[in-house]
Amino acid sequence: MKRDPLQALEKIETVEVSPFLFTRIQAKVQEQLLDRLSAGKTVVYLTGLALIIALNLIVLRTGNSPGKDSNLVSEMDLAPTNQLYR
Repeated sequence: MKRDPLQALEKIETVEVSPFLFTRIQAKVQEQLLDRLSAGKTVVYLTGLALIIALNLIVLRTGNSPGKDSNLVSEMDLAPTNQLYR
């Protein structure tokens, strides 16, 4: 004997909802809307991020001259190799 899969749907009962559920959902939505960044703050943050990236690029391009390292090593009287014993 085959059972009809739709018979299970006849056993479903209605659920009682808390009377203030919709009010709580609306309050959460409003809270999330207030937590968003304003357009002014977004512009300030993006500008700051762009300045940091630009500064990093400038430092990386100007800091890679090979003569600087050898001058620093000789001025500080450091060994030019990583050997522990000479």
